Amino acid sequence: MSALRIAQINYPIRTGAFGYCFLVIGILLLERQAGATAWWLLVAQFLVYPQLVYLIASRARHSSQVERAALLADAALLGAWSAGLGFPIWVTYGLFCSTALNNAVYRGWKGALASMAFFGLGAFALLQTMGHVPQAPTSDVVTALCLFGSALYTIAVGLVLHWQIRALEAARTELRASEERYRLIAENAGDLIGMVDREGRWIYTSPSYGRLLPQDNVQVGADALGRVIEEDRLRVREAIQRVIHGGETCSLRMRISDAGGGVRRLDSMLHAARGADGQIKGVVIVSRDVTEAHAREQQLEVAAHAFEHMAEAIMITSADGRILTVNRAFTEITGYAAADVIGQPEANFRSAMQPGEFYDQLYTEVIRTGRWSGVTWARRADGTLYREWRSVSAVRDADGGISHFIALFHDLGGARPGALYGAARTGS
Repeated sequence: MSALRIAQINYPIRTGAFGYCFLVIGILLLERQAGATAWWLLVAQFLVYPQLVYLIASRARHSSQVERAALLADAALLGAWSAGLGFPIWVTYGLFCSTALNNAVYRGWKGALASMAFFGLGAFALLQTMGHVPQAPTSDVVTALCLFGSALYTIAVGLVLHWQIRALEAARTELRASEERYRLIAENAGDLIGMVDREGRWIYTSPSYGRLLPQDNVQVGADALGRVIEEDRLRVREAIQRVIHGGETCSLRMRISDAGGGVRRLDSMLHAARGADGQIKGVVIVSRDVTEAHAREQQLEVAAHAFEHMAEAIMITSADGRILTVNRAFTEITGYAAADVIGQPEANFRSAMQPGEFYDQLYTEVIRTGRWSGVTWARRADGTLYREWRSVSAVRDADGGISHFIALFHDLGGARPGALYGAARTGS
């Protein structure tokens, strides 16, 4: 419970209780025909004092300390009032029990004992100042109000505690639900989720770690860097220390040795794990296994290198005939730069040496059999003609539809155009 929250809870209880005491003791003073001084003290104690306590507590840097001191001050002041009134039984009982109850609620049995002591000190101080005050019996009205007030105050404190317990139970239920949600996320996530302390030892590992590393390496307290490849270990340790000392989030790629002895590549994000006090308690490491993705990247790099350095020209088009990419041999053979052709319809770069129906038949054959190949005439960007061997293939998607066309050709050298259709052949 926050410090100011204690003062906010006590304020209406103290104000109401002291207001009720003002009523009861006021009736008692009327019955005894007390003088003006007693009435001024009554107003100051039971009407002004609660407002003053709350004003000081709400503005204090440590309001909880002010409020706890005020609870003991309540006991001392009400002890003095009991002595000043001659210790009437039911008035003394109500004032004594209420102050002891307040201090017991907020400070336990030590608070209750302190309240009793301060109540006695207040009474003793008043007696030393005024001397002995003879006890006078209270009227039935005052007695009844004391009994009713004591019961009502006890119930009020009980209700406050009940509401606080209900709020605490609701908070605990929400906390358990939140922990369950996070546990389910962590246990079912494909990512590797772990938390390490300042020395790099495991505080927590998600079940996904158990599918990758031996159990001995993922136990709480085990060295979290024990399976990190030696060349990467110092870099990972330095990253953990940066997060712990600077609170920054950082990313890194590291390699670990899995349970089978293979090397796995992980892309990781490191976050500071802060406690309720805001202090960094450790580092949360969220990693994704990118071993297969890295292998595919390498394969793509090799394929891209081969694509770019092939002696044959390659042109890849979409299903609607727009050019998506070409390699270096294409630009060397045709004289067209890649920027001149990419995004353009493939039909714009056909040679007029073949009639339009030739290309219609060519792509009809590709769609039917999956491939066409043969000798054709083509025209370079500078207008010169050359003879080429061309192969056109269809690429189909998972549903069987054509997604791309791949044209591969190489220069056969210049020659007199003729017998084009006789030179063409098809294949599947």
